[in-house]
Amino acid sequence: MAGRYKVTTNSIRNLIIEHFKNGKNIRTIGKRVRVSHSTVFAIIKRWKLRGTGENALKSRAPHKLTALCGIMHSVSCISHLQVSSLLGDLGRLSWL
Repeated sequence: MAGRYKVTTNSIRNLIIEHFKNGKNIRTIGKRVRVSHSTVFAIIKRWKLRGTGENALKSRAPHKLTALCGIMHSVSCISHLQVSSLLGDLGRLSWL
């Protein structure tokens, strides 16, 4: 089964932006480029907001782990963990 939407390429986005800069109507641009007028409107709106038609870069920041998550991970990975070391780790957490 195919995806729900077709991805517009950067060249089509730039073409839409150029037509808009030249004073063309949104519906006229959609007919010329053969995309819906709502897609043209979304691309122009994003261009006005960001100043570019390119895709936004995603943040590659790592997930933040709390101390409790680290303890839970060690308990689930190591089945022979001693109770005294587990209680010592839990004792270091100030909020318990």
